[in-house]
Amino acid sequence: MIIVAVVVLAIALFISMVSISKPFLRWTVSIVLAALLGLSLVLIVLNDSDHFGMEKVTTTKTTDLISVSPSKQLKMLLYQDVGTSSKNRVYIYKENASQKKPTTTNPDPTKTSNKVKVISGTPRVVTKTTRWVYKSSGYKLWFGIAGNDHKLVKHRNTLEINKDWLTLSSAQAKKLQKLVKQNSANMKKEAKDYVTATVKKAVTAAMKKDPTLSVAKQKALTTEATKKATAAYQKQAMAKVVQEATK
Repeated sequence: MIIVAVVVLAIALFISMVSISKPFLRWTVSIVLAALLGLSLVLIVLNDSDHFGMEKVTTTKTTDLISVSPSKQLKMLLYQDVGTSSKNRVYIYKENASQKKPTTTNPDPTKTSNKVKVISGTPRVVTKTTRWVYKSSGYKLWFGIAGNDHKLVKHRNTLEINKDWLTLSSAQAKKLQKLVKQNSANMKKEAKDYVTATVKKAVTAAMKKDPTLSVAKQKALTTEATKKATAAYQKQAMAKVVQEATK
């Protein structure tokens, strides 16, 4: 609407200058029209440069954060550095388990900021989006032709993960997968030896403490000790492989 007003005022100013014969009336009308034309142009500039008639509005969206790792035991949040600075990163994750193509954060550091936070709850991504919107329908009617309504100001992503998650670069993740594949046979053997020795030690200690321990209780103890020993070995072995992958 403001563009239409500028065009109409410009035409009216031209007509008044050439059509009104009485000097006083001609100058009076022309000055008024010129002032209105000048004011309209100033408002257009202010709307473009300082977002006149607009205000910042922030909305919050929460989505699930699913690991991109193919392994259920190994949960990963990946990132890719943008440029030479490690401060500008694009994070890679999924929003649901069936998602084929991973979600990535906006790579433009002037429009997006990312923060990784460790929590005890369900992993998720909290995105706060700030946009310029018109204060009223009246402002939108006058200036909306500029197409700047809901113009993006900033995305602020908080990626909330659990303490057992790994945050790795894409290159580190590929290296990690390669190392796990290369050492899988050796890790299986080590795991078997470790679990066997640990369970035997636990059962022996329990028998020394209580020689009358029933067969059922020994079986239950063996099952529980096996579960704990397996988890302990996996944690130790993976920590070692991760250390190697992140060198």
